[in-house]
Amino acid sequence: MVSGLRTFGLVALFMLSACSTRIVPESVSQRPPVQRPTASKPIMRPIPSTPVAPSAAPLVAGPTARSVGVMAAPASAATLLDKQSADRALKTFKISCPSLIKRSDQSGLTRADDWKPACAAAASWKMDDGVTFFMQNFEMVQIGDGKSLATGYYEPEIAGSREKRPGYDVPVYARPPELREIDLGQFSDGLKGKKIRGKIEGDTFVPFADRTGIEEGALAGRGLEIAWAADPVEFFFLQVQGSGRLRQPDGSVMRIGYDSQNGRDYTGIGKLMKDRGLLGPGQSSMQG
Repeated sequence: MVSGLRTFGLVALFMLSACSTRIVPESVSQRPPVQRPTASKPIMRPIPSTPVAPSAAPLVAGPTARSVGVMAAPASAATLLDKQSADRALKTFKISCPSLIKRSDQSGLTRADDWKPACAAAASWKMDDGVTFFMQNFEMVQIGDGKSLATGYYEPEIAGSREKRPGYDVPVYARPPELREIDLGQFSDGLKGKKIRGKIEGDTFVPFADRTGIEEGALAGRGLEIAWAADPVEFFFLQVQGSGRLRQPDGSVMRIGYDSQNGRDYTGIGKLMKDRGLLGPGQSSMQG
């Protein structure tokens, strides 16, 4: 038996890891057919912008963004703020504030105290007026020659439901309150950066339930289920990504994200299946 790593969502608990006593969940063909809703909104595409003309001074690569030069962005840059994106960004910014006012900005562009006025304003700002918020509390600048490399994060969308119903019976758990995390660096300099997770039983700190235990009901019946996925395989890959979306039967979307994990060592399911002869060379991919 291989113990597994299970992750818990900001609103959900995710079973990220290694396998339980069965390698792949039961066949989808054994489950009631699910009517999968289709997304109604078109996919948003990036809007290209024209960089500000660089100054006469040559740009020299440096260790931080500030070191390559900072200049005011053109007034036209404000037109890139559309209402929907700005409102969503404002909600995200408000959630991020507790971390922003403490972190060390590696770009060299801000200090922790620089975020405090904007965070104070966000606390009472109307969430449907993001454009005005960013125009009044932020400055738009261009770094260096304005060229940059943008990376994207894949967020899978699978069929799910807030309530358990026929065809939706894979539980999505919230983080159990008894799950504890201990920073070992507080006890020894040689253990800095290392953490363990588990739970307290009596006077002892013990490992949390492994993946098999959770799948066999260790968390069931406690009211921790915040949603139900339709397909255990699709949900597994959402857990691997760390966050994603549940498309409800009525077409609405519920977003779920990583919150923690059970402290068990991670075991890649692809490597395990390859070691057992279930996958051939070059097949250790999501498709495989």
